[in-house]
Amino acid sequence: MNELVSDAEVERALDWLRDNAADIGEAKRLAIMTDHMVKHVKAVAMKLHGELPVSAQEREALASDQYQRAIKAAADAAGAFERMKSLREAAALKIEVYRSSSANYRAMKL
Repeated sequence: MNELVSDAEVERALDWLRDNAADIGEAKRLAIMTDHMVKHVKAVAMKLHGELPVSAQEREALASDQYQRAIKAAADAAGAFERMKSLREAAALKIEVYRSSSANYRAMKL
């Protein structure tokens, strides 16, 4: 049989999925947390300029260094989560290719 995916590759993919499940969950947690932190930082920055109209408060908040750092942290966390999701999908697809090619091979033997 001409293997598209070897048994060893499937085993590594399964191991990766098992070994990284907690890391993927943590990456998702951080992505959600940092996304909400952006809103919190904006609200705190707006509160510092409470004497201004709301549009000016928002302008000041969006221009603040704290808001910019929060945006960067959220983007970094989202990027890390998306990388983990992509690796998880690649491992799952490798397993699916193996399953399909194995089923095709079995069908040809009949």
